[in-house]
Amino acid sequence: MKNFFPRLFSGILYAAIIFAGTTMHPYGLIALMAFFAFLCLIEYQKITRLEDKLYLAATFVAYAALFYIFGKEFLNVYELNQSLGVYPFYLNTMAFAGPVLFLFSIFVIFFSNNELLNDFGKATLAVTYVVLPFALSLTLPTFALYLGENQMHYEVLFVFILIWISDSFAYIFGSLFGKHPMAPKISQAKSWEGFFGGLIGTILGGIIIEHYIDLPLQGNWIIIGCLIAAAAPLGDLTESKLKRFFKVKDSGTLIPGHGGFLDRLDSYIFVVPFVYSYFLLINTL
Repeated sequence: MKNFFPRLFSGILYAAIIFAGTTMHPYGLIALMAFFAFLCLIEYQKITRLEDKLYLAATFVAYAALFYIFGKEFLNVYELNQSLGVYPFYLNTMAFAGPVLFLFSIFVIFFSNNELLNDFGKATLAVTYVVLPFALSLTLPTFALYLGENQMHYEVLFVFILIWISDSFAYIFGSLFGKHPMAPKISQAKSWEGFFGGLIGTILGGIIIEHYIDLPLQGNWIIIGCLIAAAAPLGDLTESKLKRFFKVKDSGTLIPGHGGFLDRLDSYIFVVPFVYSYFLLINTL
């Protein structure tokens, strides 16, 4: 009970920061994603004990380069006032490189984690697993003109909302009915009952967004709900696998009552490359 109010306050503040960063202005979204990526990168470095100064410097150079590249193109779309403009990176021949590199990272964490025993492997995953999804987030929103002013749509906010719905329904169903662990060697907390509860809740959330939320959002949000329902639990399991490998309980303590930012954003990290790939397909096929 003593942790209830700090947990409640930090949760409200966390949600408010996300709401402001994903709705107010493109600069706010860039700042929010860069902020989250930076903090998660710091926590990842502590978990994996990446201490070599050269590799540390390389990860932060790559972090800065990714946000410069994606941020510059993101602002180009906004500043050129392209009504409902397709993000130009979708048309780049390297557009699938991000999701492929991310999936490579997941393969390493689950099936080739000996690569994490050397600093090169740790530094590579710092970029492809931690930083890249936040940079890809800048490709998700669309824009449209309202009263002569270009405004950013709320795709990123609704991705967060569906993840929160997934987590909430999974927790409720898992607490009430959970008897069969999804991956007992990685995490006892995740059950199949919770997974299906999250699946139902997230798909219902996608249906509500698709049919009852009168906002201009790209894509079919029932499909996006299905993608998030499947990917969000895997994001939590991936971080659990990483922490178990390095014998670490929590990624950090920066969010009172909630742990670290990597603990809070592990599902988001996993979800974004799949939502990005879906938007890539519908914008190029």
